[in-house]
Parts: sequence; C-alpha cells; structure tokens
Amino acid sequence: MSNHIPVLIVGAGPTGLLMACELARHGIKFRIIDKKPEQTSCSNATWIQTRTIEILDHLGIVNRFLKIGHPCNAINLYANGKHLLKLPLDQIDSTYPFILMLPQSETEKLLNEYLKELKNHVERSLEFIEATQKENKVTSTIKHLDGKIETITSNWLIGCGGVGSTVRSTGEFSFPGHDLPEQFLVADAKMSSSLSTNEIHVFFDKGTVFPEKGTILTIAPLGAKTHEASSYKYRITANVYQEGARKTLYSHEAIDIIRERSHGKYTASDVSWISPFWIHSNIIDHMRDRLTFLAGDAAHNHSPVGGQGMNTGLQDAYNLAWKLALVIKEKAKPSLLDSYQSERYPVICKVVKQTEELTNMSLFDKAFSAKLHHFCDKILDDKKLELKIINQIEQLDIRYKESPVIDYHECVSTKSPRQGERAPGVFIDKSTRLYDYLRNAQHNILLFAGLSASNEAIEKIKETQQWLSKTYSDLIKIHIISTSKLEDFKNSIIDVNAAVHKRYGVKDNAIFIIRPDNYIAYCSKSFDTNLIKDFFQKYLI
Repeated sequence: MSNHIPVLIVGAGPTGLLMACELARHGIKFRIIDKKPEQTSCSNATWIQTRTIEILDHLGIVNRFLKIGHPCNAINLYANGKHLLKLPLDQIDSTYPFILMLPQSETEKLLNEYLKELKNHVERSLEFIEATQKENKVTSTIKHLDGKIETITSNWLIGCGGVGSTVRSTGEFSFPGHDLPEQFLVADAKMSSSLSTNEIHVFFDKGTVFPEKGTILTIAPLGAKTHEASSYKYRITANVYQEGARKTLYSHEAIDIIRERSHGKYTASDVSWISPFWIHSNIIDHMRDRLTFLAGDAAHNHSPVGGQGMNTGLQDAYNLAWKLALVIKEKAKPSLLDSYQSERYPVICKVVKQTEELTNMSLFDKAFSAKLHHFCDKILDDKKLELKIINQIEQLDIRYKESPVIDYHECVSTKSPRQGERAPGVFIDKSTRLYDYLRNAQHNILLFAGLSASNEAIEKIKETQQWLSKTYSDLIKIHIISTSKLEDFKNSIIDVNAAVHKRYGVKDNAIFIIRPDNYIAYCSKSFDTNLIKDFFQKYLI
C-alpha cells in the first residue's frame, strides 16, 4: 500500500465514515484509520434528523436506514407530569417528515457496508500520534497495534476522531469551552407504556432534594419489540441529580428515574445498557489549519438536547467532501476550501449556543417552568413559530448566508427557496421525486421552461443547455423542467402537475444551480450566460 495518498482521515465514527463514503463517491483516493479494533457496539447517538435522512437519500442508501430505523413523528413536552405541547413533525417540507431513531452502532454498520461497496475499508488498530505540515504535504506518524511506527504522507489531513481528537490536540488548534456542572446518564431500557411508541417524550420537573436544580428526562422509542407484544426498547437520557461525580450507575437507578420523572406513565422492566456522561460545551477556534481540517465532535461538542450532535458532524463532512474532491482533481481553486469555515462555523456556533442555553435553563433557572408554559402557549397560538422550531430541530432551517462561493444577487420570487438553502425535494408524481434526478456527484442545473413555454423560451433553453454542456461538461448535469414534453431535449423532467414549478416559485423561465451537497448556489429569472460564468468563476478553474 502506498504511503502517500491525497487524503488521510483519522477517526471512523459516523462523521469519518461519511467523509470516506463521499470522497469515494467523488473518486478520491484516501485512507481512513481508527485506533479502535472494532466499530462501536453501543447505541450512543440515536437521533437521525430529516436533513441527514435527505443526505442518505442523496447517497442512495436511505432505504437501508429506513428498513431498520424507527420513525418518530412528534415530540411531546411535559412539566411536572402535565402534558404541555405536542410538536407534530409531519408538517415539515420534506419527503421524510420524522426523526429516525437508530442506534449509532447500526448507523456505523450501514456506512461501513456502503464504504466496502465503494471498494474501501477502515484500517483499525492504527493510532494517529502526530503530524507535521510543510508546503503541500502532511506527514503523519501512525502507530500499529504491535508497536510498529508507520509514516503516511498526504496532501490533506481530516480529523474526525471525536472529542478526544489527537489531530486537534497535537495540531495548531484551540478548543475553548467548559463542562456543564451536572452529570447525566444515557441508557437503553425495555418498557411497557400507554404512551405512543412513535413519539418522543421530554419531561421537565422542579428539583426536590436540591431546589436550585431541576430534572430532565427524555424517552425516545427505538422500536425494537421484545418477546412481549406490549414491550418496546427506548433510549433514555436524564440528569443524574446527585452531588459529586459517579463512575458507575446502576440499572435500578435508571428504572427509578423513569418511573418518578414520568410520573408513573413509564415503567421499565429491564435496562440493557447504561452509561454516565458529562456535557462538554466546546467550539474549535477555526476548522482548518492549512492542510488540516476538523469535522464533527473533533470541532464541536455540546448538550445532546434535540439530538443535534451526530447530525451536525455528518453535515460537516457532507459540506467539505465535494469541495476537497474538486480541488484535488484541479477542477476548483484552492480558495473554495475557505468556504468550509465560512459556511459551517456559524452553524456549529448556533447549535452549541442554543443547546447549552436550553440545558442550563431547564436545570438551573428557577423560573424555567413558567418560561416553558409561556413558550408552549406561544407555539399553540402561532403555527409559523411552531414550524420554525420544528425546522430548527430537523436542521432544515440551515442557510449559508455569507459564503464566498454563493451568489446572492437575485431572487426568482418571494416563494422561491433562497441561495444558501437546501434544494427542497418535491413529489413529481406518486412514485417519482425531484431528488431521484439529483442523486449524483455533480452540480445539478435546473432549467425551468415555465408554466407556458413559448417557442422563444424553448430556443433560449436550448442555447443555454448547449453552452453549459460545452463549457462545464462533466462538472454538471442539466435537467430541463417543463409541464409538457419538449422535443429534442434529453434529461427532461415532465412536471405534469407543476409541483416543482410551484415549490420553486417559478412561473416563467428560471435557472437554479444546485451544488453537489444539494444546496442552492445560484438562481436567476434569466439565462444570462455571462452571469452564470461569473458565478462559476468564484471557485471553478
């Protein structure tokens, strides 16, 4: 095996695995190593948000996850045992309107299988020791299980090794932050209950032993039925609510917490796994140092509120991989990689800040109960606010607002998705979706013919298509979207019911350029090739 490669990935958790899968999909050679001899066997992160499900769809592997995952279509909030609010997830603008519950062990297993199908694999029991960067090369020192030292050189190094990342700790990075002053537990339990088995339940309570602290309990069904028809497996997260740190927690303690904080609504019969943890709230000062990048928990970690952690890391990888691939292929300017920081850093700062604030408020704010009641009342009276909160939880609200590689100049209409937002999926008919056409590693260009395409408009589309194909060839895939069949056009999408036109706010001609990570980078009501060229010159060579 060659000791020089374009990319070395350190860490084979979900973030590292997705990074590897994406690089493989883009045809980039790499090695991915992990010091652990095996992938995780624990359930760990279990929430897969809608935006992440859409990414898995883009990779063509979403059905594998849907087959074994358990969809939850609502989140319920309680205070002191009283039900306050139900957040229905089925109203969101996606073909996957739910949170998919799946143990991290299964997520890693599926990504590992997909990576092997792409003719790659994780090299295990290899420990990253340190790296030096000089000019256009990273030299990494790797230790094998038998003590052998290997030197790997690469053009790029990506640290995905989690909160204990050696790439971060031995590199030129600062990781400021602090620990929240409360210990938590996570557990998997079998329970029988009269409550819904496809909804998440979050219980908040006032403290009794320590009045200055509150309690929190989250119960989310994993969907695995036991031999008892009425018994299901659930993921439990709760603060321990005791003085001092505990290295060991016991099953009976988790059972007591479930019964007490759910006010008898849930009763656990068995706890199969339990683990204590502390909440670390940290954000890297910069996500890139010359030839080295950080992604996932290596760059940020925070409270598990809302199940944002793993999903945020997966989106880091999804954002970086296509950019790195184009630069390695010498199809894009190296400056394209600067957009990783400008796009992802504001996102992770927002996630860390919001999850920390909510956790601190629920545990240490004596007025939290009153604030929670007020918040729930506002949502009940305001459907727009309700949808905003749900989109935030499902990570559908992410918009890259100040990216150097996105053109923000024009808006197609007030109903159109904006530049920097994800390209929304649409059902074209009962069995076909727009996403089915975007499942590739290229820039997808949507050329809308409009609701009533004139001969002049059709001719303009033909000229634009020919110019795009000639100028950008293998970097793009063009889709003509029309409400009826147009002669002499390949790659056309017949939008019979005008569903795509409507969702994209298009009545007449329009163009949308969608990046390989399915975010909108450019849109216009005209097919001005000079403007399109100016946009692509932001980063393509």
